[in-house]
Amino acid sequence: MRKLRFEYSMELKFSSPVNSHYFALRCVPGDSLRQKITLEKCRVAPADYTSASSDGFGNLKISGCCRPPHDTFGYCIAGTAETKGMIVQKCPLHPMYRYPSKYTQFEPEIVGFAEKIKAECRKRSLETALEKAVFAMDRLYAHFEYMPGITDIGTTAAEALRLGRGVCQDYAHIMTAVMRYMGIPARYVNGLMIGEGATHAWVEVYTEGGWYGLDPTNNLHIDDYYIKLAHGRDYGDCAVDRGIFLGNAGQEQKIYVNVEEISDGRDSSVNGTAGR
Repeated sequence: MRKLRFEYSMELKFSSPVNSHYFALRCVPGDSLRQKITLEKCRVAPADYTSASSDGFGNLKISGCCRPPHDTFGYCIAGTAETKGMIVQKCPLHPMYRYPSKYTQFEPEIVGFAEKIKAECRKRSLETALEKAVFAMDRLYAHFEYMPGITDIGTTAAEALRLGRGVCQDYAHIMTAVMRYMGIPARYVNGLMIGEGATHAWVEVYTEGGWYGLDPTNNLHIDDYYIKLAHGRDYGDCAVDRGIFLGNAGQEQKIYVNVEEISDGRDSSVNGTAGR
């Protein structure tokens, strides 16, 4: 296992005061077969109250409200994670991960790309779900270009594939859609990765009775440098922060992520905006 120290903070500034601000946050990593979390800090402010619960996908969710007027809102999460990489996390399969969702519909762009991958898999005699998934990840990495600012949080897998450019959310949506079209259950994941200055997104495919992680943005298997926050059918199920408020205000958001490896009494720190 590898031990990582992490800090994840978000600050939201409003151009004028807002009130009756209700929020739901999936910014706290939870324990699983591949990670054990020791939480050292979990601060959400301003907040009249907060409560922790598990959502319908098994993610840790913090809900709360700030009723008085306020012009800033934020959170800071910090702790350590003992992580394992490249393992199958055994668990029963829920059938919802077999079917298209809001961001992963089987539109013509997805179908065409997936059919080409299926044909190549047959030529190469790739039989297992993981063999096919790794090949699909490699094809997507070669076909798609990483470029911020081209897409947004509402862009679907098909729209991004049509553009041929996007960010980690788009890579994850496209691969999730392609996997499901090929009959391989898949789910969308967000979390933290060493070398990232913000949250990251990847995919888990169902193989050998459990979930196995792949990062199509970087063409990597999920190893012990990744910390998972949440998973779902697509981005809409596991957005890190979501809320509603009363008020007519613009918003400016700042995010800071710092992930350090703790090894032999020395810290190997990577932060800022490196990576994808």
